Amino acid sequence: MGKAITKAKEIAAEAKETAATPAAAMPEAEGSAVTLDELEAMDVSAFGQEETDDAPRPAWRITDDGCADWACRKIAEEKTELDRIKELAEAQIDRIEEKVAAAERRFENSTSFLTGKLAEYFETVPHKTTKTKASYRLLSGTLTRKFGGQQMKQDDEKLVEFLKTSGNLEFIKTEEKPKWGEYKKRLEVMGGKVVDKETGEIVEGVLLIDKPDTFSVDV
Repeated sequence: MGKAITKAKEIAAEAKETAATPAAAMPEAEGSAVTLDELEAMDVSAFGQEETDDAPRPAWRITDDGCADWACRKIAEEKTELDRIKELAEAQIDRIEEKVAAAERRFENSTSFLTGKLAEYFETVPHKTTKTKASYRLLSGTLTRKFGGQQMKQDDEKLVEFLKTSGNLEFIKTEEKPKWGEYKKRLEVMGGKVVDKETGEIVEGVLLIDKPDTFSVDV
C-alpha cells in the first residue's frame, strides 16, 4: 500500500508540474481527440502496418489520462507477446541445435571409421606424390595425405623481451593511442568548439555530435 501511495503522489506531482508548463512550450498534436471507448474499439494490429498514400493512418490524439493509460497497457501487451514469441523461438532454436549437434556426432563417428579404413587402403596402392602431399584418385573422391612439416608459432611476451635484450627494437611494434578517459576530463565545450581547459587550446581530432531527444514508455 505504501508503494501505491508513493506512486500516486509522484503522478500527482508530475501532473501538477505539467499543468504549470506554458501552453506555448507544449507540442501541438494533430488529429481529433478520441475517447476511451473509441480506443477500445480500434484494431491495434493496424498500428503496425506501413502507412501509404493510398492507406494513410487516421489522425487522432490522446487528450486525457484514461486514454494515455490505455496506450501504455497496449504497449505492455505487445511487449508480453513479443517476449512470448522470443521464448518460443529460443526453445525451437535449442531443439534444432540439439538435432544438428546429434547429426554432427553421427557424421563424425561414422566417417572417422570409414576414413581410417581408407587410410589403410591408401598405403596399399601407388599414389601421386608432390612436395606437400600424396594423393590417389577414385571415381567418387580423392584420397589425400598432406605432409606435416614444421611451423613457427611465437610467444609474443617472450619474443618482445628477447628483441629488447638483443637490440632488435625495430621488430617491436608500438601502438599509440590517446588516454581518452583521462584527457576527456580536461575538455569542455565553448562556442561549439572542444577546448582544453588548462591550455585554452581548441582540440583537434574531437568531434561534437548532436544527440536527438528520445521519448520512451516504461511498462
